[in-house]
Formats: sequence, C-alpha cells, structure tokens
Amino acid sequence: QLEKYKNYDFGRCPRVYCSGQPCLPVGQADVPRSSTVKIYCPKCEDVYYPRSKYQGNIDGAYFGTTFPHLFLMTYGHMKPQKAAQNYVPRDLVARYSVPHAVPLSQ
Repeated sequence: QLEKYKNYDFGRCPRVYCSGQPCLPVGQADVPRSSTVKIYCPKCEDVYYPRSKYQGNIDGAYFGTTFPHLFLMTYGHMKPQKAAQNYVPRDLVARYSVPHAVPLSQ
C-alpha cells in the first residue's frame, strides 16, 4: 500500500491548496455493500469521491473506516504538514446587493 500511495495510485486531492497531495482509500462504513470507496486527503483531512470509475465501483468496506489513520500511524513520516493557506470565500451578496431598495408600492 505504501508504494501505491507514493505512486499516486489512489488519486490526488482536488483542492488547490493541497498541491496534488496523494490520497488514501477509505470506506464510510465497515458493512459490506453500504457505500463505495472514497479518497481521504491527509493534508486537508477531507473525503472526496474518486475520479476513476473503477475506484468508484469498489466497496468501501474492503478498506474500512480506519485504513488511512492506521496507515499514517504506521508510516508517520508520510503524514504531510497542514496547508499553509486556507480558502476564505468572499461575500459576493453584500457586494452586489442594493443598499436602499425602494418598495414597489410607492
């Protein structure tokens, strides 16, 4: 599994600030046939749908809910630093709203 992680076989994080961080497979449940496998980014600590249709058809219970955490505990040197920047969304509603709307009944 370590070689697959190093070769980006499980995919990369889609978030820009993660800079293509390799991801790990994770299941959302340990019960078979309840959900498909997802990918976990150890940098932003978020879960995403895999881009590959092949990976999207694998049962998540094969990897379980704890695989990424056990993997990173075993290979602690592979755990990345947190992202230095975080995305802060802008408030576009306040920028484009009309400050003094006149009621239509006047």
